[in-house]
Amino acid sequence: MKDINRDEGLSQIAEEHYGAMLRTARCYVKESMTAEDMVQEALVKAYERFDSFKRGSNLKAWVYRIMINHCKDHLRSYSNRNVTPWEDHWLERTESAARDPLEIMLEKEEFADIHEAIDHLKPDYHEAVHLYYFDDLSVKQMSNVLHMNENTLKTRMKRARDHLGGEIREVAAAQG
Repeated sequence: MKDINRDEGLSQIAEEHYGAMLRTARCYVKESMTAEDMVQEALVKAYERFDSFKRGSNLKAWVYRIMINHCKDHLRSYSNRNVTPWEDHWLERTESAARDPLEIMLEKEEFADIHEAIDHLKPDYHEAVHLYYFDDLSVKQMSNVLHMNENTLKTRMKRARDHLGGEIREVAAAQG
């Protein structure tokens, strides 16, 4: 997205990647409403600080980096650690309202084991798997987002896949 103006670039990111950004934020903050706030605040921050975006860089990776940092700041904040959050399933109800409930239930059952295995990964592995498979970032984009060597990320992905494969085989053997 070279030479795109602020409004066009950020609108495109919001339209094309809002759902993926929301899922990533939810992995960090574990609450739907807070995740939505994190994404919206990251988009606002990106809009306000667009002048600091380096032309020629990947805008999607830059916005993701802002959002991830915002999520991490939220998790470290005093108010987050000392206020008990209330459980809110509004976002899940809103997302599922347009789909057939039976389809949603079958999909959740089908992928429950995989998602559970991913949730049990070490945080470094979880982050890499989520960005690669769920947010469709390339290794190069992940490298920019996480400020990490590409080979380190490839190693984490390999170890995460090995771990997931073993865990999924165990679950399948236990169910079969």
